Amino acid sequence: MIRIASLCLAAWLPACTNVPSAVIDTVKLASAPSLRGLSRVDHQTAWVSGSSGSVARSFDAGQTWDYLAVPGAAELDFRDVEAFGANTAVLMSAGPAEASRLYRTEDGGLSWQLLLTNHEANGFWDGIAFWDSARGLLVGDPVVGCLTVMLTEDAGHTWTLLPANALPAAVDGEFAFAASGTSVAVQPGGLAWIATGGAVARVYCSRDYGRSWQAVATPMIAGSAGAGIFSIAFRDAQHGVVVGGDYLNPDLREASSAYTVDGGKTWRAVTPGMEPGGYRSGVSWCAARRVWIAVGPEGADFSNDDGRTWQPLLCDGFHAVDQEWASGSQGRTGQVMSAKPLSR
Repeated sequence: MIRIASLCLAAWLPACTNVPSAVIDTVKLASAPSLRGLSRVDHQTAWVSGSSGSVARSFDAGQTWDYLAVPGAAELDFRDVEAFGANTAVLMSAGPAEASRLYRTEDGGLSWQLLLTNHEANGFWDGIAFWDSARGLLVGDPVVGCLTVMLTEDAGHTWTLLPANALPAAVDGEFAFAASGTSVAVQPGGLAWIATGGAVARVYCSRDYGRSWQAVATPMIAGSAGAGIFSIAFRDAQHGVVVGGDYLNPDLREASSAYTVDGGKTWRAVTPGMEPGGYRSGVSWCAARRVWIAVGPEGADFSNDDGRTWQPLLCDGFHAVDQEWASGSQGRTGQVMSAKPLSR
């Protein structure tokens, strides 16, 4: 375990037109990985993960980070991390075949248990989510025409693939994105959603802890390998937001976000001209400020009307967001703040 101190604290970001006074406390990890996984425990504690087997944890609101080595994982890309506290977390790496794996620690990263390895030659895992400390699900790209969905009821120690007749059927060229490990979202009571892209941009809904799924169309951009929904989040059982776009055309704003007010049964387009500033790879509800935050490699936006309209928040880019925490390229992490709380 190596402690990495902050290299840049309270750095004011470049000014954007009509941006609320925004500031982010940033830390650049010494190994400068691309940090795609992020899990907030509370305002003081968070876990991040990313390329080159990188995993780190902070106890002091991101001012310093403990780098946690996972044996035998230096070549893996940890796109998702789900933390259950300061000492317990599950890691997911994304990649083809056996490059997709799950690990778990219960001692703050001093030791790691390899939980699961993907043995499907065409498999590629995209994200994990947990309803509680025991129940969770894993989502992966289609294998033999269906999305991969695996369930656990013992904190990730064992996983069960859904029966073939229960797996979500994908159209040719449809898949999920592992950009920030947030193409899957859950809410209490067994609610779950999977977001896709590629040929179509759809949301699959489950109301029985992932045992059955129903596909719903969205107004999001689709039709190419780089387009679709990259992140989905809900603030309660009814209100949710999806963001994405086309990462190969990152300045394109049209059809890059949508919202729901009925638990994902229907999805509505953002007010024209009020979309996020381009491709966005992560979205989260920030409960403390009662505002949605969306991030992408080239900027960040906020919405205080449940995703109907968006306004620029930061010029600087990040890959992932979990409430007020953000993580991105070159080992950058931080907490997004403003000079005054944003009103809803």
